[in-house]
Amino acid sequence: MGRLDWYDDDNALMAQLRQALDRSRHPETERLTQSAKACFTWRTVDEDLARLELTYDSNVAESAFRDHASDTPRMLVYENADLTVELEVGEDVLMGQVVPARPDKIVLEHARGDLFETQADDAGFFLLRRPVKGPVRLRLKTEPQIVTEWIPI
Repeated sequence: MGRLDWYDDDNALMAQLRQALDRSRHPETERLTQSAKACFTWRTVDEDLARLELTYDSNVAESAFRDHASDTPRMLVYENADLTVELEVGEDVLMGQVVPARPDKIVLEHARGDLFETQADDAGFFLLRRPVKGPVRLRLKTEPQIVTEWIPI
């Protein structure tokens, strides 16, 4: 059947629509449906975690005044009512501090699935190697677990 056979023929149009919607002609449909359902279930995976919201990003705050090619580290501040995490994104490392100070296991999660762990000391300071570019977030493992928003670095 040609591309425009349906133009003058409703039966030809209906036949082409039935053919397009016939699942047996599209073997990938079931796999795609299962993948979509699996993605949908992940939307609430972090609901039980406390969150720290990004309240300061030096790239945004100083964008009009800052030379983005400079060697000045990027500063990020995450907060909720009880806790603050300050993070300095350097060329090779990420340095941070949990305020109020507390020892804590810190996990840096990269969107591609990599995990990098370190321990915050009694003063709340921690150090991590900077991962490859991409979205990251921090997870504080002391109960209750707390996560930051994802942010590209």
